[in-house]
Amino acid sequence: MSAPASVVDACNQLAVSLYNPALLITLHRDIAEVKGLDGRGLRGSRKQQALRWGIFSLTFSAADAFFNDVLIAPSKGRAIPLNPDKLRTAGQKAGVELFTNSWGVRTRTPGPGSGRSRWVTFEGSAALRSYMSDMKSLRDLLSHGGDPYAATNDSGALWPQVRGNSMTLMGAEGFLQACCDLGSQTLLAFGGTVDELPSWPEPHRSGLSAEKRPGLPLLRSPD
Repeated sequence: MSAPASVVDACNQLAVSLYNPALLITLHRDIAEVKGLDGRGLRGSRKQQALRWGIFSLTFSAADAFFNDVLIAPSKGRAIPLNPDKLRTAGQKAGVELFTNSWGVRTRTPGPGSGRSRWVTFEGSAALRSYMSDMKSLRDLLSHGGDPYAATNDSGALWPQVRGNSMTLMGAEGFLQACCDLGSQTLLAFGGTVDELPSWPEPHRSGLSAEKRPGLPLLRSPD
């Protein structure tokens, strides 16, 4: 079997669109050893931390565009929000099963009892709905000039702080991985094979980020 050419093209475009967010993740790490124009180190500075919002927003927009490219014919229909339930319904109308209980994503969340992050999976419709709802809450706040710390955190994917819930660099990196996983599973749902998947962009990884990622039921490789 093979996925429709339009779906393969959309998946390839998603990989291209995620290239810049991946570069910005690497840049965030690169500038940790750099001083700003004020002579102060950038590690942990608000300048460095601001990159995470841009990384997340670019990633969300790329995934949003991908699903609309796959499910809506050009110049027809209203845009579908990045919502698992709405995308599942749109998929059923197109004769394909999306966001089923077999689906999952890999991302990074705060470890138990600490701020240290870890690779985890959100598997099944309910878990995906919870995770994506929190991500959409954050995106909506950023898009409308709201306080990003006011985002919901029902999935536990964000880092609780005194101000509210924070998206760290590791969380933004995890969301990029999650969107790659969504792209892969969408292509497979349309009848594609693992061999048709694009080469997903990878940021430079080190330390906790370089830990082996868990596997997903529908993807052949654990990485």
